[in-house]
Amino acid sequence: MSSVTIMKPTVVGALACQRNSFLFSGFKTEVISCEPAKGKPKDSARFLVELQDTILFPEGGGQPSDSGSLKYSDKSISVSHVSRSGLHAKHHVGQFIDPGTQVEVVVDEVKRLDYMQQHTGQHLLSAILENDYNLDTLSWSMGGVISDKKRTLEISDYFNYIELPRKLTSDEINEVSIKVNEYVSMRPQSISVVERTADSHGNVETSKIPEDYDLEKGILRTIHIGSLDANPCCGTHLKSTNQVGSILISPNQTTARGSNARLYFMCGNRVLIYGMTASKLLAVAKSSLSCSEAEIPEKIDRQKDTIQKANKREQFWIKELAIYKAAEAKESIEKSKKAYVLLDEFGTLEFLLQVFKEFTNKYKNSFSDYQLVLCGREKVSESGSMLIISESGDKISSIADKLGTILPTLKGGGGKKGGKWQGKIVKFTNSDWRAVENYLEHDF
Repeated sequence: MSSVTIMKPTVVGALACQRNSFLFSGFKTEVISCEPAKGKPKDSARFLVELQDTILFPEGGGQPSDSGSLKYSDKSISVSHVSRSGLHAKHHVGQFIDPGTQVEVVVDEVKRLDYMQQHTGQHLLSAILENDYNLDTLSWSMGGVISDKKRTLEISDYFNYIELPRKLTSDEINEVSIKVNEYVSMRPQSISVVERTADSHGNVETSKIPEDYDLEKGILRTIHIGSLDANPCCGTHLKSTNQVGSILISPNQTTARGSNARLYFMCGNRVLIYGMTASKLLAVAKSSLSCSEAEIPEKIDRQKDTIQKANKREQFWIKELAIYKAAEAKESIEKSKKAYVLLDEFGTLEFLLQVFKEFTNKYKNSFSDYQLVLCGREKVSESGSMLIISESGDKISSIADKLGTILPTLKGGGGKKGGKWQGKIVKFTNSDWRAVENYLEHDF
């Protein structure tokens, strides 16, 4: 499996995917080398393949790598990731391919188009913020991945962000949103690429070029958006800003690294999918709250207020019931040195701990020897909690062992030297409940 150099590979910067970002299939090339992957790559690739040229973009410039496949004979080998090593693009694959093999390269087209919409949209947004608001983009990050295999995302993953020196005001976000979408729909700008070699890049900004990229042998690419912007970038881009589709900027910003701020946005098909998802959520909210879209915020505020009041009432009655149950336990211990509290339906750990608190604060010092078991169950989740209280660690251990044979999912600890043992019952069925009830009533 030793690598064999067949011919000179195309350097990153001049790859076919960078010269024509709309090549998705039918591209034929030759395997230059196939080397075992070192260590344990995150994508579990076993081999790194270098091609004479490729239409699969290697990760860089803030843009994730493409994925796709290499086809030859009757085989189709998945490419999970493409990394850059200096001037070389390395395709991560799961099996060895002989150097010299002629392959057809196929790109995950949905993912590539999504990446280009986000990346070109970012360039346009950054240009507006720099030109009109004197705000430089300090960094940027692309959100989740829409691909042939996964055409929807979690809501939070639709958003990309750019890091700016400060937060935008609400009015500025509205202004920027209008301006940037005018260049998408009303005044589209053509996108072009200027390639320069080491002896011709002149005074072009090179500070963002990776340290391991040899400009003496490589290519410096500058992406131009009409006359609005020109920035060095190795990524794949659209041909015109109208192909971005639309840009949605979130009103929600977060702080980052001192006074810096992250402005969240999405572009293209993500906006459509996001809108459809949001529309479904609004429909559910309207139905659940029995109101119009405009009334949803007010309804939610009312619900929050109602829940807060209900929680306060619940806390009051938990304390009142705990006082009553603690007094019951005290009376039983006075008679037999033993007591238990069983509460079905709403026997939360919070309630049991309140009973424990009431008992220990008021009655613990009244007895020299006692055993107290507090057990509760929540029927909805079929889960429960258990507290065993005693001055004797041996008695706690004995009771816990017995209850452990009755309740297979009971897990807990503590109380080795006396005090409190606390446990949780993951699965508390009706038959389990009856068994515990029988034990506490007759054998405890």
